[in-house]
Amino acid sequence: MHLQAREFARVPLSLLTRLRLILFGHEDLAGIVFWAALVGFFGALASVVFRESIRLFTRLFTGFTYIGEGSGLVDAASSLVWWHRALVPVVGGVLAGAVLHFVGRTFVSSKAVDYMEAVMVGDGKIGFRASILRSFGSLLTISSGGSIGREGSMVQLSAMLGSRLGLFSRAPIPRLRLMVACGAAAGIAAAYNAPISGALFVSEIVLGSTAMESFGPLVVSSVVSNATIHRFLGYGPVFVVPPVVWSSSNVELIFYLMLGVLLGHLAPPFLALLDFAKSQFVRLKLPLYWQLGLGGVIVGSISIFVPQVWGNGYSVVSHILQGEVLGLWLLAILLAKVVATSATVGSGGVGGVLTPSLFIGAAVGALVGGVLHSLMPHTASVPAAYALIGMGGFLAATTQAPLTSILMIFEMTLDYNVVLPLMLACVTAHYTAKVYRKGQSVYHATLSRAIVAEHGDDWRLRTVETLVKPPAAVVTGTTSLADIFDQLPKRPLQRVYVTSGDDLIAWFDPRKVLDRLQKGEIDWALPAEAVSLPVNFALSPDMSLCEALDGFLREQATALPVTPGQWRHTLLGEVSRSDVLLAIQDRLTYPK
Repeated sequence: MHLQAREFARVPLSLLTRLRLILFGHEDLAGIVFWAALVGFFGALASVVFRESIRLFTRLFTGFTYIGEGSGLVDAASSLVWWHRALVPVVGGVLAGAVLHFVGRTFVSSKAVDYMEAVMVGDGKIGFRASILRSFGSLLTISSGGSIGREGSMVQLSAMLGSRLGLFSRAPIPRLRLMVACGAAAGIAAAYNAPISGALFVSEIVLGSTAMESFGPLVVSSVVSNATIHRFLGYGPVFVVPPVVWSSSNVELIFYLMLGVLLGHLAPPFLALLDFAKSQFVRLKLPLYWQLGLGGVIVGSISIFVPQVWGNGYSVVSHILQGEVLGLWLLAILLAKVVATSATVGSGGVGGVLTPSLFIGAAVGALVGGVLHSLMPHTASVPAAYALIGMGGFLAATTQAPLTSILMIFEMTLDYNVVLPLMLACVTAHYTAKVYRKGQSVYHATLSRAIVAEHGDDWRLRTVETLVKPPAAVVTGTTSLADIFDQLPKRPLQRVYVTSGDDLIAWFDPRKVLDRLQKGEIDWALPAEAVSLPVNFALSPDMSLCEALDGFLREQATALPVTPGQWRHTLLGEVSRSDVLLAIQDRLTYPK
């Protein structure tokens, strides 16, 4: 009677446990999805804080008050007298350089990393103070008119939060790096209202793989970030894309092909110009604050005549897409933007170059489309159509990521008519640009420098030692099943380990045991050793990744115990199959 009452009292807990098992399947999946969603949420909040901080500091620098989503730094620049417009980028550059130089040297001991390095850092650990410092320097540069994208710092902050949450959850190295990647995907999704592109950006450019072990969590993080920004907080799209009237002529596909070829030839010189600007500023051997101040002098001088060079250029791209900027004035803005971006990036400004790439692609596409539409109005579409295709094509040429570029523009427009010309132009631009610079993208130098500087020539994992984590559940053989299930963690588990002293003697699957208990096949009073299975295989800390994977496949297990060796049975911890797969993916993606 006592056991029947106890069994009846346990029914709600058993049903809840079974529901968790149905929803999540196993502990690894539940854990990855939960932490990826959490990273996406906090990454979105960090992006909002940075975006609103830009508005605050822009008001401090210029006195301009933002009115709605459509206003931006260009409106702030246009509202100033010429000398004020020229002075603000200089002051902002000097302040940003002073913060990075003096504060960084005094208070930041860890290496400051670019956001691409943050995604690729081998141990997944990102310095909090270094990231905050660089983001604050970026904030000063952008809010004072620096010609650089805000997405760089948004991704950096999101990736740093992913690293912090990973350390808090005591995630092993592959899982920690995946959480950093989830943060980067969340930052991209928040910056561009493009959740699919956010996940694919990190997979295609950084991880170099779309395996579901890594791509699935990236999607979760991107979706949560995008939903937080645009559905719960109410932020609108980055670019105002009007409905585009597309020509029905098949001949026009040839024009998009030619546009892709043109963009593929233009992207490598733009990247070379950025490298040249960096080398020239370094040759001056100025302190960082004077170096960034000099970059501000160049941007400020240009903005006297072309205020559209201020900031990341979101509002200007929106005007281009709406057909409000055409002809020689658009050409002047394009050339001025290229020089201003080179000056900001070359002088050491912290930010992203993805948005300037979209700006340049839109301007080139609109110029080409304007000429074609004036010559063949019944064959060629309106310039806005070519501007959209140009954005994707130039992005594909600079990043060497055509799939990300295609999806990003499609997500911005949600217009199926853009797909065929966009695919054609992006792939063509990608292959054309690949001929130059040994096929290296704008991120190649950053990724190579991060791998070599942070981890030497061979930073990849070789053994399972760093993947070991504490076992989720350990019991003695004489403990009753009733007491065991009362004490089990409130999450799905694959294995409960049975020990005698410190030695591992057996294990059992709690899901199968719980199912037998509920069917009445066994009794709650039974000891753990009555339902346990012998340990036929265990990992050792020095076991190679391939040997470990063979063991997982042979045992058909999602988690395996770790002991010191074949004749020593002390339970050291456990390793999950997903972490082994992530570690192997690293070695396959970046072979030595």
